[in-house]
Amino acid sequence: MATNPHFLTISATTRSEADEKLNASVQQLRDLARENPTRGILVTKRGAGHFTLELSDQVPYGQTWESVNHPDSVR
Repeated sequence: MATNPHFLTISATTRSEADEKLNASVQQLRDLARENPTRGILVTKRGAGHFTLELSDQVPYGQTWESVNHPDSVR
């Protein structure tokens, strides 16, 4: 099974674990983005302790945007 290095999923049980994993994942995607500087990073909270991170054409290069997409989010 091939993996997509431009799309990452992380899970964490504590805030500090989430912060560590998010920071490491953002750095990994920044390094990839430098190879072809046309996309930025989109971080989406999917639920408590669950996140996806991806290089996105919708986000300008050099920027990181955050999104919340789970039933517990306040609208």
